Amino acid sequence: MLSLYIIDHETNAHLLFKQYKFQAHFDFLTGVYNRRKFEETTKALSADTPLFQFALIYMDIDHFKTINDQYGHHEGDQVLKELGLRLKQSIRNTDPAARIGGEEFAVLLPNCSLDKAARIAERIRRTVSDAPIVLTNGEELSVTISLGAAHYPNNTEQPGSLPILADQMLYKAKETGRNRVCFSEKKE
Repeated sequence: MLSLYIIDHETNAHLLFKQYKFQAHFDFLTGVYNRRKFEETTKALSADTPLFQFALIYMDIDHFKTINDQYGHHEGDQVLKELGLRLKQSIRNTDPAARIGGEEFAVLLPNCSLDKAARIAERIRRTVSDAPIVLTNGEELSVTISLGAAHYPNNTEQPGSLPILADQMLYKAKETGRNRVCFSEKKE
């Protein structure tokens, strides 16, 4: 009887540890990395910049507040979940993706040329916009995203400036009509 208790206790402890580790690294709603884990991963990869060329993509769901206001937060959560799934389907297994804010996501593309990064960003955009998201009530909702991206070393000599550049490009995408990808200009 005691051995069964010990096995059960160890199994429960192992499951609790796995659950804790998941919660510490992943966004519970979308299944992608959380902001903290993404920043840790980005920092670690950025430290190896002599070995890498890489891109950073920020994306934001267009008119997400309207979705929450019109359909409710439960359906807004459904949109976030589906975006997490579609994002993971659109990138390589080696590309860390994260939910870094309410409706804001990010992807790091290590060992990725500027041209390939542009193709991946456009693939993400199309994967989201080309098929409606089915809400829990069965209604289909067309959703679009805006994306801003920057590439090292093509856009900057300082990998630490990629988040600023990607964020600027995200706002440019939103200001110029949404549902688009804006890439930072090539450095002079």
